[in-house]
This record gives sequence, structure tokens and C-alpha cells, in this order.
Amino acid sequence: MKFLLGLQRTYNSELTKESSVYPRICGKGNYHYEIIEINVEQNGSYTFDSNNTIELYGYIYNNDFDPSYPNKNLITQSSFSCGRYYFQLGSYFEINKIYILVVTTFEPNIRGSFTLFIIGPNNMTLNRISK
Repeated sequence: MKFLLGLQRTYNSELTKESSVYPRICGKGNYHYEIIEINVEQNGSYTFDSNNTIELYGYIYNNDFDPSYPNKNLITQSSFSCGRYYFQLGSYFEINKIYILVVTTFEPNIRGSFTLFIIGPNNMTLNRISK
């Protein structure tokens, strides 16, 4: 059983055939992705999680994201643990700073709708950025 502390919010979206693609870090193939700007109302640790039918992979960047240089400004990313995949990622966020969340898929050429769960000490604004 999972107990969540702090304020929980959700973000819903969809990766479609019109979504941008890139090769991802060390990826082979085309990965559909969405870029989301994060603005927090209070400094603190925030966590993003997902429970979807498609396996998502996430990255958090400082200031901006350039798909041609996916390691530039990278703060953290989803990972494997004990042979299991986890979308969950989090970081300490400060007000008046720009953070970028990139949501993509674990496997290439996958599309579909998704929901993110955001847990933290206060509200945050998530704005989809179109490229």
C-alpha cells in the first residue's frame, strides 16, 4: 500500500502521431515526447509518478530542453531498480526558477494517453510547451 504525503495533483495528456519525436538519451528509434514547464508556488521536494497502460520515461531539466542535446541541463531521470522499471522521479524545486519535465515512452514508437501524479508541499503549475 502506498501512502502519499503532501498535496497531490494530476496532469493528463496524450502522445499522438503528431507529437514530436527524438532518439532520447542512448535510445534507438523514435520516441514521442511532450515538454512541460514546471512552476512551483513553494520551495520543496516534489515527486512525479505514473500508473498507465503505456510505460513512460521522464526527465527533469533546468531552464530548457534541447532534443538535439538531451544531456544538457539534465537534473534527473526515471530509472531501473532491481530489474524493475519506475517512472517515478523527483527533485527539489525552487520558486522563480524554470524547470522542464519531458515525458516520453520507455519503448520507441509508442503513443497513447497518460496521467501523471504530482506529490509535493504545495500546488505547481504545469504548462505544455508546443515545439
